[in-house]
Amino acid sequence: MTDSANRSGAGRRRVTVRLVGVALAALLAVGPTACSSTTGHPDAFAAWNAAVDKRSTAPAKWVALGDSITEGQGASARSTRWMDVTLDALRRRHPTDGTSGGAGYLPARFAVYAPDSTWGDWATSSSGTANAVDTVPDLGYRALAMDAGASRTYTFTGTGIDIWWARYAGSGDFTYSVDGAGPRTVVTAGTANTGKTTRVDGLPSGEHTVTITALAPFSLEGFTIFDGDRDKGIQLYDSAHSGATIGTFTKDQAGFLTAMRRVGPDLITITLGGNDARHVTPKELGTQYRAFLRALAKLPTKPSILVIGEFQPAPAMTDEMSSSWSTYIDAIKSAASDTGVGYVSMDDTFPTATYSGTGIYSTDGLHPNDKGQRKIAKLVLATLKAHED
Repeated sequence: MTDSANRSGAGRRRVTVRLVGVALAALLAVGPTACSSTTGHPDAFAAWNAAVDKRSTAPAKWVALGDSITEGQGASARSTRWMDVTLDALRRRHPTDGTSGGAGYLPARFAVYAPDSTWGDWATSSSGTANAVDTVPDLGYRALAMDAGASRTYTFTGTGIDIWWARYAGSGDFTYSVDGAGPRTVVTAGTANTGKTTRVDGLPSGEHTVTITALAPFSLEGFTIFDGDRDKGIQLYDSAHSGATIGTFTKDQAGFLTAMRRVGPDLITITLGGNDARHVTPKELGTQYRAFLRALAKLPTKPSILVIGEFQPAPAMTDEMSSSWSTYIDAIKSAASDTGVGYVSMDDTFPTATYSGTGIYSTDGLHPNDKGQRKIAKLVLATLKAHED
């Protein structure tokens, strides 16, 4: 279930921030308005920049998609993950009048694990049986299959919440209760669909609880938490899963894309490849990556896409690969170039993992700790900044 983060070669090297197919020197010389990709797109970040510019009247939506590097394995708390650090910085860089913003989309249960990351189950109380499943094509494939009578309570800060759930043959109804109020029933019968949402609004800003109780077996996917930013500001949707490969998201691609359409992203960031490389050749990885990027690019919102190249996995993983890690990275870069999306490399910024739990790595010696999370955030923020209008 793990990705690894052991890059060969010691020391720190300069950060490489570039749009695939365009030399960095050219970007610096002519400015971001001249950015282009090998497919002829005028600017791979145009959709995101436009959404940020209009954030006072409509939300700019970012989906963070990927494996353990995106989900934040190694971070001591959810708030110290690179995606959350990046969100906070983006909101400071682009403030929205009247709101600081909510937490965004959170799964019913994360796929991270102890001892470094103990925040996987963020329910404050629970009863009955609820098992994590990776078969529901929601954001990150991290649904909870709740048996009849099972109940879970979550605490959140905000003014509203969307409850995400799956509809499937035989799924049962459930109730929700906010702040201990009388339960309201949600009927799940109907055509099978993923990413169904039940909207709750009108809450005073502050801390609240929501309790979900299964009247019959059903799948709870997660929650989108708003704090005055339902219709404006910058929103984050967590669509990661520790241990994920491209196949994780494409085993039911139609269902996953349905959930993505429900979000309507303006920006998608992606970290995938380290786990894939243990099972496929570089050519196969490039083919799979290319097809997945093209499917995401066809979403109705035509989102900006940024592929974040991962650092070299540890020997325990590279020993299982059919070729060198650099050939896999080349395949990913090529897929990004062919599809006209942005690309930035983490490999240029991360030193070799020592397995000592020191520096930027957690105690497993594989995943970024809080310091490492901040390094990833800095890289992503610099990339987005370099390509702002």
